[in-house]
Amino acid sequence: MTARAAIVGGGPAGAVAALVLARRGLHATVLESRAAPEIKPGECLPPSLSPLLRTLGLEEALRADGHLRSYGNRFVWGAPEPGERPFLAGTRGDGWHIDRRRFEERLAASACAAGVDWRSGHRFVRCVAGTGRRWRLEAEGMESFEVDFVADATGRPARLARRLGARRVRYDRLVGVAALLTSATPAADTFTLVEATPEGWWYTAVLSGGKLATAFFGDGDLLPRSLLGAGGDPELWWRMLEQTEETRERVLGHGYRSRDGLRILPAESSRLDTIAGDGWLALGDAAAAYDPLSSHGIGSAMGSGFYGGHAIADLLAGREEARWAYLDVMQKAYSAYLDLQRRCYAQEGRWPDAPFWRRRHDPSYLSEPSDHLDLP
Repeated sequence: MTARAAIVGGGPAGAVAALVLARRGLHATVLESRAAPEIKPGECLPPSLSPLLRTLGLEEALRADGHLRSYGNRFVWGAPEPGERPFLAGTRGDGWHIDRRRFEERLAASACAAGVDWRSGHRFVRCVAGTGRRWRLEAEGMESFEVDFVADATGRPARLARRLGARRVRYDRLVGVAALLTSATPAADTFTLVEATPEGWWYTAVLSGGKLATAFFGDGDLLPRSLLGAGGDPELWWRMLEQTEETRERVLGHGYRSRDGLRILPAESSRLDTIAGDGWLALGDAAAAYDPLSSHGIGSAMGSGFYGGHAIADLLAGREEARWAYLDVMQKAYSAYLDLQRRCYAQEGRWPDAPFWRRRHDPSYLSEPSDHLDLP
């Protein structure tokens, strides 16, 4: 009988893992609580992700689906003058500014075409021991079923892994306040722009259809409560934006306006204290989540889905060393990321007394988990 795996969560990590499993001849079921992918502010796929996109057969789909090429990064960081890092200086070509909903739809369609049993609109309820060494999963709107392996791809909440005993720890308190802006005269410059301010930093990226993904990132306990309440505080958000230089010019200079209001986004560096156990593992943000400054988010999620999918297939084939190989890959990647983030934040020294930056210049920053910030 063909082994069966279930993936709870249908984002990029879950979709890639399911696609890998299906291509290796295994039966994969995805439980996705959403009826369809949500509108999100946008994302940049760096050139380093190109080999994986080609392996998955998605590179041509990016062109066909109308996503925009990204030619590099621009930053106001450590000095008032903008700096640039064009991608053409690298060896892997350009990146992509993607419409996140359209991209997730493509991932799900690719998985389904490979034979994945994709169940949208079914919220995960519980996972308990089944017959033998199997798991029995329950989800709203469908009968329970048993599988040989389960994977958590539910993002930072890690709904499955935490029910199986894993604990989430956070390293900081970063949150994002984001908006998807539109303009009749959109910017043609597709460089990603990051601009530091005393309270945190701003991010903008041009998307297709005249849209601009715009977000401010700061520490939740340092920002005004009104900014983080339901629906945010659009007037305060715009006043903060107007105090920037390059971001203000990009937004106001091209007549961008709000489209769907503000969204509050978790953005902290966090991970599970264990990402794999007997018959289960965690993928993507569920296993380890990244500060958006790193541009690791979606790339790391897809990479985790790829390696995790192969690890699941190998474990189901009786190769126990696959668990340790997956743990090693994930641990090394996150350790390298934490070191990179410390160095990046250390480069901005214009406001040493501002609480946001004082924290990030502390030698212990990103070195020790803030256990008191664990999720309830």
